[in-house]
Amino acid sequence: MNLFSNNSKKFLSVDWKILFPAILLSILGLITLLSTTILPEGGYGDLSIVWKQITALGIGFLLFFLISLVDLSYLKYWQVLLAIWIVTILLLALTLIIGPVINGVRRWLYIGGFQLQPSEIAKFAVIAITAGIFSMRGKLNELILFGITFLSVITLFILIYLEPGGSMSLLTLTIWFLMTFLALSNPLRNTIVLLIGGSVSGGFLIAAITNNWIWYLTTILGVVLTVFVLYSKTKWKPLAIGALVLGLFLGIFFTVSWDTILHDYQKQRIVAFINPAETTADEGFNVNQSKIAIGSGQLVGKGFGNGTQSKRNFLPEHQTDFIFASFAEEFGLVGSVVVLGLYGFLIVYCFMTAINVIGNPLHSLLCLGVGIKLLLEIFINLGTNMGTIPATGIPLPLMSAGGTITIMTLVCLGLVQNIALRHRQGHRDVSGEILDVYED
Repeated sequence: MNLFSNNSKKFLSVDWKILFPAILLSILGLITLLSTTILPEGGYGDLSIVWKQITALGIGFLLFFLISLVDLSYLKYWQVLLAIWIVTILLLALTLIIGPVINGVRRWLYIGGFQLQPSEIAKFAVIAITAGIFSMRGKLNELILFGITFLSVITLFILIYLEPGGSMSLLTLTIWFLMTFLALSNPLRNTIVLLIGGSVSGGFLIAAITNNWIWYLTTILGVVLTVFVLYSKTKWKPLAIGALVLGLFLGIFFTVSWDTILHDYQKQRIVAFINPAETTADEGFNVNQSKIAIGSGQLVGKGFGNGTQSKRNFLPEHQTDFIFASFAEEFGLVGSVVVLGLYGFLIVYCFMTAINVIGNPLHSLLCLGVGIKLLLEIFINLGTNMGTIPATGIPLPLMSAGGTITIMTLVCLGLVQNIALRHRQGHRDVSGEILDVYED
């Protein structure tokens, strides 16, 4: 068994469309981190977080190039997928058992002096497992594959939630859901089923949060769609009925969960999102300070080292969750647009690569999963910084201080480079064969 491709020498080239934005974002992240260590009276403070980030980037880029040489066809074997799942389960379980309690939660493991966050590895595992399993559509019914992926992911979801990690667990489940939704056939059926389940369960959830019964009326949409399907000449009526029943079950579960399962800090984040200006919760303060930092940057920012919100600790978590606000304060709208453009280019490139290799379900789903992961992480982090979504603890890839997310982001980008280079090389090989035939 040879883990690396027989033609690995051909793939030692670099895809600068991926590497250049990744390097530039990493550099901007380091500059921002270095800036946050500058003391109000001048000079640099503790630089340990900067050195840790440099170390994580070094490891990440090394794995980025190594992953580019790996033969990804091994992800089609259930033994490999099972091994990935078991290792991830063990890491998450060990975190709950022996992980240190930091700020009231267990989310990290210390291995050889390195702080590892298994929930970040779980996101990579979800992408690999979902793509690998759905690449077997020719062998098994897709609904069976759906069930297998759901069971594998729901165990990860539960373990992450118990840390507790509500935001991370929901993000992991959302990555799986979007990959699965796009992998299944019959988009119209999937959309209607999603609307039925979402409108019913969402109505219950919003009614529970706002204490306003009017939101229960959204269940009417789910009922109307279900009736419409029952009178239509389709073969997926049981799925529509199942979606309605599941929506009702989830709706009741959400209503009960709001009072019995959700932690106080999770409720505070949601309430702070609904009315951040008047809430006394820390989350509301954090969002308000983030908005002040972003707005004070204006067009070109205050300049490197001149951000007052982070220097004087008005902006909490300014090196992790709110690093974008720190960056925007010092580099303004112009710098923010550059960062958003780089992220946007990476996401679009992942999706375009997925489309280009659509003939290979495994490769296409891997690129799709990486694009979804980046899109959600960036959307949630920036939304938190600007107060457009409830505050969460999701870092900004490649810029926020965090060893595990930095390494796993570069590993995922290495997957995309691997696939893009192989696709490009395959086209060159085919073109050469056509030219040879033509010349003969």
